[in-house]
Amino acid sequence: MFFAGGYLWWLKRATGSSNWPFPWRSNRTVAWSADFLPNPRCAAHAAAGVIVPSLFSKPTDGATPMHFTRRNLLMAGAVSSVALAIPAVPRAAEKTTVTLTQGVPTYQTLLAELSAEFEAANPAMAVKFVADGENWDPLLNNTIRAAMVNALPDGTWQSLTYAGILANRKIAQPLNPLFGNDLKNLEALGLSRPMVEATSVADQIYCIPYGTTVPVVYCNMDLLRKAGYSKPQPPSTWEEIFEIGAKVAALGGGINGGYLEYTSTNAWMFQNLLNSFGGRMMNDAGTAIAFDGPAGQRALETLYKFGDILKTDMTQEQSRQAFKAGSTAMHVQSASGTTSTAKAVAGHFELAVAQFPIESANGRLAGAGNGFFMFTKDAAKQKVLWEFMKFATGQKGQMILAKNSGYMPVNIVALKDPAFLDAYFKINPYHRDVIERLAITGDQFSFPSDNTVKIVQMMADQMHDVITHRAKPDEVLARMATQTRKLLG
Repeated sequence: MFFAGGYLWWLKRATGSSNWPFPWRSNRTVAWSADFLPNPRCAAHAAAGVIVPSLFSKPTDGATPMHFTRRNLLMAGAVSSVALAIPAVPRAAEKTTVTLTQGVPTYQTLLAELSAEFEAANPAMAVKFVADGENWDPLLNNTIRAAMVNALPDGTWQSLTYAGILANRKIAQPLNPLFGNDLKNLEALGLSRPMVEATSVADQIYCIPYGTTVPVVYCNMDLLRKAGYSKPQPPSTWEEIFEIGAKVAALGGGINGGYLEYTSTNAWMFQNLLNSFGGRMMNDAGTAIAFDGPAGQRALETLYKFGDILKTDMTQEQSRQAFKAGSTAMHVQSASGTTSTAKAVAGHFELAVAQFPIESANGRLAGAGNGFFMFTKDAAKQKVLWEFMKFATGQKGQMILAKNSGYMPVNIVALKDPAFLDAYFKINPYHRDVIERLAITGDQFSFPSDNTVKIVQMMADQMHDVITHRAKPDEVLARMATQTRKLLG
């Protein structure tokens, strides 16, 4: 403090300025080095970060040049000596900040809390989320365009189903080096193998899952009891669902026994029916379709039976409104809607949520998950992103997800912690009987083709013929297979 004060006093005397430290306001301005930086000849001043007027530069603003005298030079020398004694002030450590894009603006609160809690736990690191689309699909398109002009962010929060596209286009970076190329290390973080494998391309992992959702059966217990259902718990098998559904439909009054959202994006419901019977969309190599076997036949037969208990076919939104209005007894849709549905029906009828039936020993579910992808190749930023990914999939990050969305946590270890479960079920009580399915939940499939959208739209059109009984399941399955092969090329 003394040295700095003495330095300023001597400098004022040496320059003759009465307006120090703002010499540009004086009528008797001293000439300065460019941009008020230390004179390049004074290495000591530069090292100390001290601004010193140049004694050897010409005036640049019409100022009166200083007259050099023996006294001025001696005083300037004294100033230099004092400056040498001033230690350089160390700069505070700068944060390493990474930027991630996101395409779900409704979850801005979730992401803001997630990044804030991460930064609180890691003061030298920061994560910034930038909106870049209104849904997962627009976000993907914007990401591809950014890659074409070399303007990618450091990473993104995206649907897991796009792992193949981002990997094959060399946009996403493989994460294997960060977890030691051993899946057991990811399982130790609480991630199930099916969930991790959903982001794998050629044995490389490209995404760390954050949240997911699975199909469930929403039940209007009042309607079921009115039709003669006596069990305290909701139906658990397709046989039970169709048996009581037929009785509900027989009540008349335009009441539907049940509905399944077969028009869901990416043929998601068909995928879940197929997987629950042990089938899959394509072979392991991704070179041939595999849904046209016995599992695919059973999937469409199940959908056909919904036509028996459905009075009127509806759009997805119409079907949801019908259930909330008490016009449908059982409704199969994503578990992510439990919070909003429970709020809508509160006080109108008793709501129960049942697991999606799985009747094959090797049956699985296709989740609709999301997670974090890494684009940056910068080692320092990769480290920040990896720490953030681990934080997000940890208990604190998973609880932030549960509080701010209808998505289900993916951390299997956390879901076995009594304290975590207690807090989670207080937020989402209807998930209590659903989380068991996470251990056998992977993620939805996307065809490796630019015609993916055309394929799944064709499937939705074909399934419409099934649920409305315009065509038999075996006939529709054959058409779906033929048209899919054609579109895949």
